[in-house]
Amino acid sequence: MRVVSTRILLLVLACTGSLIQRAASEPLAMRQAQLQRVWKENLLKSDGVTGGLPEVGKVDIMGRHVQPVRATESPRLTTAYYFNQKTDHFGLNLSTFKQKIYINAQHYTYGGPVYLLNSGETPASTSYLTGGEPYTLAKATGGLLIIMEHRYYGTSYPVSDMSGRNMVYLTVENALEDMANFIRNAQSFVKTIVGVTISPDSKWVATGGSYSANLATWMRLKYPELVHAAYASSAPVRAEDDFYQYDQVVGQALPCAQSIADAVSTLDLILDSRNRTLINSWKQACGLGALKDDADFAGALTDQMSNTVQYYMPTESGDAIATLCSWFSRTQNNPLQNLADMMAAYVRSNNIDVVNAYTSNAGADITDLYQDGRSWFYQTCTQFGYWQTAPRPPLRRLRSRYMTAEWQSRPCRAFFGDAVPPQPDTAGINERYGGLMPNVTRVVFVNGLLDPWSSLSLPADPMAVLKATTQGQNAVITMPRASHVSDFYFAPTYTEFGVDVARRQILDAIVNFLGQER
Repeated sequence: MRVVSTRILLLVLACTGSLIQRAASEPLAMRQAQLQRVWKENLLKSDGVTGGLPEVGKVDIMGRHVQPVRATESPRLTTAYYFNQKTDHFGLNLSTFKQKIYINAQHYTYGGPVYLLNSGETPASTSYLTGGEPYTLAKATGGLLIIMEHRYYGTSYPVSDMSGRNMVYLTVENALEDMANFIRNAQSFVKTIVGVTISPDSKWVATGGSYSANLATWMRLKYPELVHAAYASSAPVRAEDDFYQYDQVVGQALPCAQSIADAVSTLDLILDSRNRTLINSWKQACGLGALKDDADFAGALTDQMSNTVQYYMPTESGDAIATLCSWFSRTQNNPLQNLADMMAAYVRSNNIDVVNAYTSNAGADITDLYQDGRSWFYQTCTQFGYWQTAPRPPLRRLRSRYMTAEWQSRPCRAFFGDAVPPQPDTAGINERYGGLMPNVTRVVFVNGLLDPWSSLSLPADPMAVLKATTQGQNAVITMPRASHVSDFYFAPTYTEFGVDVARRQILDAIVNFLGQER
């Protein structure tokens, strides 16, 4: 297995031409969405991922011996189909748009389950048709795999541009109803498109990783008559506008956390001094001299450590966490100098345009379509928050106290004007969908405990886990040394941190749920 390090990921972004021009000029949440998309696709293309669980064979869910139903014309898996979706499920806009769909019916046995994967905050990719856990489950259980592109991502846009007034149809509620509307019409759609008849006995399983795992969970909550079970990998089901817990998990994962905390404390004293000569000298030392705003400067220093932990992969050829912390083993320097040297090397080796990459409002006036990061930023501005803030005393913090929710939400108005509320409606999301206590059954929740997002998922609250697993109603699976959506994308040969064990537990749980009556 090759390592997909943060450095390699940034190099991939830098080589994607127009993508980096858009992604670089976006706030933190937008840059992370772009990075996550490239990271996922690289993992799915890496050696061994497409093989699924080795030698697992078909699981005979219904106790029958049946053969796979083949598509009449064996269409190429890369063929994109388009479903006529309503623009506004709950309002007066009666227009429709073309929502991209991919289908893999190669392993479907009549009566087998149907796995629906909403692509979430990334474009739909054909890579998921032959790799990753949803594919593994479909292959193992004689299932049909369907990938739906989320509205406002990829090429599935119901509007002509991304100005604030045109973003109003991008809501969780519309996204969930997109999935429900498709399920209601799937039999005729799939029969027409690929010539496969979905049995009325087939049970639907919603799947997803990260935000799309939220959608999978909430489909089971809101549409239990349509969705029989769900598989949710790294689902941050609690919306949070003051997401300081992210920093705490990063600190727990890094052996050099105290040195970074010491460096950041010194940096904040320098920023507090308002001594422009001193502040500018440290900006130069970090390779960030072109940044005007001090909070943007402080925020830039979090990128490398956050991405290293969130996308952590222990391998025989190297350990990204150990590599990062090696910068702080240089005792001849003080911690801030080590942090500055590390950041400068990061910027230099990845050839980062720091003004476009780290200036909060850069690109606010660009309203052209096909900006996935802009779509995700809108969702954080309106419903989720997810602002990664600095913990307050007495908690240790690895990011500057200048990283406040106010600083991270400030660009919302610059990008979308009055179309966004003063604060995201996190309370409303948590009230409607249950936060850490969703009232659901037959959901497989999976988390890596090194994942900073796990603090907004069920393992963060022992009572939530206890409630979820009472009488086997749900399954909660954790991997102590794994991080974000590790089970969803990594090959089963990753034995270093329990992904292979987790994926077998996922299969067992799904098979158990499929055997239950509706």
